[in-house]
Formats: sequence, structure tokens, C-alpha cells
Amino acid sequence: MKVILVLIILFFVLMFTGMPIAVAIGASSIIALLVQGNLPGIVAPQRIFVMLDSFSMMAVPLFILAGEVMTRGGITKKLVRFSSALVGHFKGSHAQVTILSSMLMAGVSGSASADCSAIGSILIPSMLDEGYDKDYAVAVLASASTIGPIIPPSIMMVIYGSMTSVSVGQMFIGGIIPGLMFGISLMALSYYVAAKRGYPTHRRSSMKEIWIAFKDAFWALLMPVIIIVGLLSGIFTPTEAGAIASAYAFIVGFASGNIKLRDIKDILYKAAVATTIPMLIIGIASVFGWLLTINNFPAQIGAVLHGITADPNIFIIIIVVFLLIIGLFMESNAALIIMVPVLAPMAAAYGFSPVHFGVITVVTLLIGAVTPPVGILLFISSSLAKARIGEVMRLVWPYVLVLSVLTFIIALVPELVTWLPGILMPA
Repeated sequence: MKVILVLIILFFVLMFTGMPIAVAIGASSIIALLVQGNLPGIVAPQRIFVMLDSFSMMAVPLFILAGEVMTRGGITKKLVRFSSALVGHFKGSHAQVTILSSMLMAGVSGSASADCSAIGSILIPSMLDEGYDKDYAVAVLASASTIGPIIPPSIMMVIYGSMTSVSVGQMFIGGIIPGLMFGISLMALSYYVAAKRGYPTHRRSSMKEIWIAFKDAFWALLMPVIIIVGLLSGIFTPTEAGAIASAYAFIVGFASGNIKLRDIKDILYKAAVATTIPMLIIGIASVFGWLLTINNFPAQIGAVLHGITADPNIFIIIIVVFLLIIGLFMESNAALIIMVPVLAPMAAAYGFSPVHFGVITVVTLLIGAVTPPVGILLFISSSLAKARIGEVMRLVWPYVLVLSVLTFIIALVPELVTWLPGILMPA
């Protein structure tokens, strides 16, 4: 118990003093390892290597590379134009375009922060130029960007699957309905706020304009279709899907003329840099989670929860509330690595489908990315809008509330996650 207390207390102390998340996790893990006393120091790098040295984890840099190539190839602008043609005439037109673009970009990169930066850099200036308030622009972009790791492909789902041996393909398919629920609900809320504030709308696009925009975005829209069909048919694994997505993105970029041979070096460099931070956090966090596991923390927490309730519904409500709180203070990938070894065995004991619980975990932790103090999507969106966090939070909270309510619904109705994989990818 002493090791667990040192690990957890030191981590939060370091984090609240402003330490980077990777440093806070790493320092607390090393000191806890020293307190443990009966383990050699070489264990820490070994655990990091074991976590990262897996075929499944190769999908993470590959999907990041695919997203970088597609963004460099002008794919984001094409998806935004197509989205604008479809929903630009709705109330709060740019907000609706932002949300639909996030849903479409989700099928390209699988990264929330990448989607937020790519879409926000295009649409935030347009929203502000047309008279949209900064709090509205930030709330819409930050909340919509959570859809990226829910609709396949998803880097967080790859991480979860590699840790638990749950089918990543089934998790990908299981995230489709929750992702659509998020998108539609955010569009409805944005419509209401836009109508209340009197924001402008654009004219309805003609069928000819929609067709032209669709043709322009066709090759981008085809990529998630290739990934999903390939996974469903068993032609390739999620990791191979990442490689195919990267190759496909390069082919489309070269064919369109938006990517030249001289651009490859810069694309690979940016993808490598973008990969470094999450992989560093994932590797170091695996040591933290392993220390919790070998000190019997999951069993202790499980015993406490079983003492509180034997009802699976009450259990899952407690877990969702707990993860929402954890998400306030911890980066999503780090929280995933640390909490999965603790929570997944308990969920199995309560009879939850591993796919259902995996999707719930990913979805719940993503909401934390929209809330301070460590909400990366909130910070990216505010930076793009040149707004202070304090001045946008009043409108951000209703969006967080909608996402939270949807998460509880998804948690209590497992068929929303398990129905589609059961039909398309039966075990």
C-alpha cells in the first residue's frame, strides 16, 4: 500500500506544480520503484520496451503518418468544402460544417488533436470573420474534435486493444454508432445556440455544387471505407490498415499534385515528431500502470466496489464518473494506459463485454480533453481563436454536459456499441 500511495500522491503533486505529464508519470514511477525495493532499476526500461514493442502498437505512428500526409495533400480543405455543401445552410452554418468535417476527418487520422488543429486552422478564422463569438467557435471545435478517436480509425482504441488483447477491429466498428451520436447531438446543440444568438446561415447548395464537392473529396472519403471493408473482410489487420492508409494517402497526394518528392522529408519529420509525444507518454505510463498492478491495486479497488454494489449498472455509472474526474487532470492516452490494467479486470468480473467497456473507456476519457486544467482540445481551440480559457468556459460546459449524458447512455445501453460488431464482425 505504501508504494501505491507514494506513486499516486507524488504524481498529482508533480502534475499540479506544472510538470509535463510524461515527467510527472516517469518521476513518480521511478521513485515508487525505489520504494518498492525488491525490483532492479532495469525493470522500468524493460516495461517501456514491452509496451511499445508490439505489432499492434505499430499502428499508432502509421495512422499519424497517414493523417499528416492527408493534411499536407489538401484533404482537410476538400472535406470542409464537401461538408459546407451538405450542411452549410443549417443554422450556425460554420459550426455545422466544423462538426461534420470532424466526423469525416475522424476516418482519416484517428487523432483528436490532429483533427482539431487541421479543421480549426481553416474554420475558426472564418467563424470569427462572420461574427461568431469566440466562446461558440471554441466550444464547437473542441467538442467536435472528440469524435476523431471514436469513429474509426482510432489511435486510442489501438492502444486499448494492444493492452487487453481485445479485437481492435471490433472496437473500431463499435465506435461508429457512438461517434454518430456525438456528432448529431453536437449539431443539434449548435443549431439551438446559433438560433438563439442569431448567427448567419449560408444559402443551400445546389445538387450540382454538392456533386462537384463530393467528386473533389471522393478519394479522401474512400480511405475510411477501404479501412473498414478491409477489416471486416479480414484482408488486413488494424496495423496493416495503418500501413495501407499511409500508402494510400501518399498515392492520392502525388496523384493530385499537392505532394512533391521534396515534401516527403518534411512530412516524415513532422509525423515522427507528432508520434514522439504520445509514444513517450504511453511507454512511461505503462510503468505506472504495471506498478499499480503488481501491488494488487486492481484487486483492492475491485473488492471495494463489490462491497458497494453487485449491480453492473451502478458499477458502470461509478466508473464513468471516476473516468470523467480522471480526465480532468490527466492526458487521455496516459489515463488510458494507467487505468486500463486497473479497471478492465473489474469490468470483466461484472460481466461487461470487453469491446463495450473499451469503447466506454475511450469515449469517457476524451471528454476530459475538452475541460481544464489539462484539456488539450480546449487549449488548441482557444489558441486558434486567440481567446482566454476563462472567457470561453461558460459555453463549453453545456457541450461537455451533452457529451457526458451521451456517455452515460452508451454505458447503460451496451447494444449501442456491441450490435454493429456483432453483425459485421462476429467473434
